[in-house]
Amino acid sequence: MELEPTDSPRGDARPPNRRAARGTALRRARGALLRLAFDRRVAVGAGLALLAPATLLRMADYGWESWLTDGLGLLCGATGVAFVAFALSGRRPDWIDPG
Repeated sequence: MELEPTDSPRGDARPPNRRAARGTALRRARGALLRLAFDRRVAVGAGLALLAPATLLRMADYGWESWLTDGLGLLCGATGVAFVAFALSGRRPDWIDPG
């Protein structure tokens, strides 16, 4: 049985350039985020973990706060709400058969 030659002399499946590597990294990150969101228990836990610091930053007044912490608080809060809402609503079918 003969093996087909690979493009790389080492035989690994590395992307040929940085742009392809970046695309691969983005696809892997998207897949990890989707796996996290589809697991209800993990999504609720991650959502609440993201909501806690966002709520703390919103309710308390700290001297070291800046526009950056405000933005990060909003980002964490919105992501946390999205995870919790998605976990509570569950998955819906892509389509419903009319018959």
